Amino acid sequence: MASAPQRQARGRSQGSSEFRIGFLVHDVSRLRQTLFDQAMKPHGVTRAQWWALAQLTRYDPSGGMTQAELARLLGLGKVAVGGMIDRLEAAGLVVRKADAADRRINRVYVTARGSRVLDRMVAVGRDLNRSVLRGVSREDLEATDRVLTALGKRLRGMLDGAGE
Repeated sequence: MASAPQRQARGRSQGSSEFRIGFLVHDVSRLRQTLFDQAMKPHGVTRAQWWALAQLTRYDPSGGMTQAELARLLGLGKVAVGGMIDRLEAAGLVVRKADAADRRINRVYVTARGSRVLDRMVAVGRDLNRSVLRGVSREDLEATDRVLTALGKRLRGMLDGAGE
């Protein structure tokens, strides 16, 4: 029977990078989010809040989406997102307005103050990327972009097909 180090070495030699991709992507993302949190802390914005603001403008340029749509994008329940929207609204970063087509539904919009926070987030993100990516070749960055984009498309397609 092989020892644990032998099994680990054999796993590495048999293309373990295939099995590490999820860990590596998650770990790099988590570490970057932690650095971004630290950079945004002086601006009084939590991770949940900056993530919600980013999603509001990323998927709907007008910034307006329903609480249910935002919950789906964030992978959270509608009640949890409702509390987050309450806090964002209290901070003056978003506002709720009745949907034009269905007055029973509220849409969430980023305010002018929220837009200024988003502008700061973009600047912080650019500075962070410059620091993190320093020394990584353009070719490596382009290859990483291609691979992660392809994986993202494949995963979205698999998720879309899972509902059938």
